Amino acid sequence: MKTLRKTAEEAYLKYTNKIINRETWIDGFISGIQYKKEYPQSIELCGLLWDTENLAIGGYEKDGHHYYTWDEAMEAAKSVGKRLPTQYEWEALCDLGSTWDDKRKGRWFGGNHNSDHKGSLFLPIAGLSSSKGLGYRTKMIGTSTSGYYWSSSPNYGGNNSAGSLYFYSGDVYPLDNLNRAYGCSVRCVQNK
Repeated sequence: MKTLRKTAEEAYLKYTNKIINRETWIDGFISGIQYKKEYPQSIELCGLLWDTENLAIGGYEKDGHHYYTWDEAMEAAKSVGKRLPTQYEWEALCDLGSTWDDKRKGRWFGGNHNSDHKGSLFLPIAGLSSSKGLGYRTKMIGTSTSGYYWSSSPNYGGNNSAGSLYFYSGDVYPLDNLNRAYGCSVRCVQNK
């Protein structure tokens, strides 16, 4: 039996940017249910290829958004042959400038972020899910006002925090830190 990562890599390489049939995974086993899914395209910014859509495999799904603990985010990105951006890569993206989009509820980064959005990356808001104890979600925070995205950067000193990008309509914080048990959105990258 192939690993989830190997299966995802093969599917991604074979069917990149095409509509495909994929099997749904439940607790590590194929459920046999098939659906159509288009793999996200990518855009080049800051020397990286950024997916144009948030990761939507695994995690905790609520209202069409997927939330991952930091450990889940690292594993989910790895399973599709990609990775999370570091905090410094988030910072480099933010240094390109960004514009809030009130209609779409999120921010455009880089490229023509303040006009026609050509060459820009859009990150929607989805808030975060807080957790109590291990494994269950208790509260959704900022779902209509804020964006929270994991970075691959663990916090220093071995504590339970990891780096994240946080933004809202008024500002952007690429060097934020959150408890690793919280559920945040994931945007994958890969090296050129």
